[in-house]
Amino acid sequence: MSDEKDSLKIKQAAARKVMDLIAKRDHSETELRQKLRKAFSHEENREELGEALDEAIDFAKDSGFIGNPDELAERMADTLHRRHKGIHYINNYLREKGLPPVATDRELELEKALHVVKNKYSENYEFSREEKARAGRFLASRGFDSETVRKVLYEKL
Repeated sequence: MSDEKDSLKIKQAAARKVMDLIAKRDHSETELRQKLRKAFSHEENREELGEALDEAIDFAKDSGFIGNPDELAERMADTLHRRHKGIHYINNYLREKGLPPVATDRELELEKALHVVKNKYSENYEFSREEKARAGRFLASRGFDSETVRKVLYEKL
């Protein structure tokens, strides 16, 4: 009888945790599983815990709280585009969340990279070779690919 009560408590707690996480922002199924495993890592009965987590996630999917992975990937990518992150950063972020990668828009990438460089340096800044290398490393750290970095540094500046 006590095991049944414990099992029910775990299932209810898992369902509450899923709803709490989804209420804050959209999550992928993979991301929810990771967060639930971390939240319930103290539980001893791993098999029972796995079932409870599966049920909670299945409930969220059936209720429509977990959306289509492609749509979620597009929404997350749009958010990161607005933060002027490069395509490598965006696709790596999506991969960590268990979502499919998004297609590259070369013009948008070029526009974002140019915006990032112009924000970091003044408009009429003269770049030496060392400063272009530094700006290139900065753009690469923001997730821009080498072709975009090259175009910005040697064709647009």
